[in-house]
Amino acid sequence: MKFSIILPTYNRAELFLKRAIDSVVRQSYKDWELIIVDNNSTDSTKDLVGSYSGNNIRLYSIQNEGNIAKSRNLGISKAKGEFIAFLDSDDYWRADKLEKCISILKNNPGYDGVCHAEYWIDATRCQQIRKYGPERYFNYKQLLVRGNSVSLSAMIVNRDNIITVKSFSENREMITAEDYDLWIKLAKNNTEIFFTNEPLGYYQIHEDSESSNISRNTKAIIYVIESHLKDQKKILNKALANCWKNTGKQFYLNCLNYESYRSYLKSLKYNCMNIKIYLLILTTLVPAKFYKYIVNKKND
Repeated sequence: MKFSIILPTYNRAELFLKRAIDSVVRQSYKDWELIIVDNNSTDSTKDLVGSYSGNNIRLYSIQNEGNIAKSRNLGISKAKGEFIAFLDSDDYWRADKLEKCISILKNNPGYDGVCHAEYWIDATRCQQIRKYGPERYFNYKQLLVRGNSVSLSAMIVNRDNIITVKSFSENREMITAEDYDLWIKLAKNNTEIFFTNEPLGYYQIHEDSESSNISRNTKAIIYVIESHLKDQKKILNKALANCWKNTGKQFYLNCLNYESYRSYLKSLKYNCMNIKIYLLILTTLVPAKFYKYIVNKKND
């Protein structure tokens, strides 16, 4: 069983790229190919990749114009493996990740892929385990109503399933949410994903989730939701209400209380009967830094 690992990158040679590549090279399971798709980096990316010996690492160049879906789709088109594994250049894996996924697939026939938990790490190297799924939420309706329940670098999927749903959308309106759209398409096509709570990788948290980034991602998510539910108003309203609720939580955790408050109000616009939203609005009166302090003390 061969894995094709798709790793898009842009000017990450001096930061995270070597760490990501090393985590692949050190895999205990050796039947893999690493396809690195470089968006015409101006740093030492080409030299870094060239320093690795072996013909199972290939580098392709692309000008994706800020649309990373194009990079991932190029990688998929070059893939020879039965399964596609995704790895972002700032993330990395445990050395037994592929071996564990192979074991899960062999012991659970009928599944088309695996999604594992991850360690989320911040700039201080603080770690917390983030679990995805569970399996009952990886279906067409639940993904749309509840939101994304998958992490890209934690996912492996049968290549044929991805090709069947035409891979990642390159619609520019979906930029930052193209993976969410792919999961929805896969779920609609009855793709079965096994979810394990064992953390097999590391997700890098960046300290740049400012208001503009959160707003841009929310806009992309809404576009994805509306493109799938344009003729189902009742479900659409429920999905949009939940989307704005999730956005409000994200703003709050980034200490943007006013933006959080405004997002919760937008959620009520689509579902004014949700009592939880009114309670969340009250939380915006509490400084997020104080809330984080209380949570951290509780977890100590």
